[in-house]
Amino acid sequence: MDACVEGLAWGMPFEQVAIHLGQGQALNEEQDGCYIKRDVFLDRLPVSQATFEVDPEQGLTKLAYEFAIDDMTEVLAGLRAQHGPPLSTSLDHDSHNDQVWVWNTGEDLITAVKSEAAGQQAFLISYRPSRLRPEML
Repeated sequence: MDACVEGLAWGMPFEQVAIHLGQGQALNEEQDGCYIKRDVFLDRLPVSQATFEVDPEQGLTKLAYEFAIDDMTEVLAGLRAQHGPPLSTSLDHDSHNDQVWVWNTGEDLITAVKSEAAGQQAFLISYRPSRLRPEML
């Protein structure tokens, strides 16, 4: 089953994920099955950090990309063009404000989050295989 990001597939073993990321800085294991690579590109867009969860038995199970906040509009526009309008919501709390966008493509569950806390902003896109096909509802 193809993952949302071109060249990756759910269930892909670690060695293939590492090859997909190319040469350069190593893919570092932060904890069991969770790997991080910094300063990669998604097409021509810089990604400050890519995180991959690879299970020894199930292969690639989750991936996430952290982008510069200035690239948020382009990434969201690309996701909307490819997958249609998302479900979106905002979460306001005393110390932080989050905006969340979600797409269920039938193959993937894509979650985009813009988070602002203590004057710091972050923008993250995460992918995992969808457990529910929309046509089943």
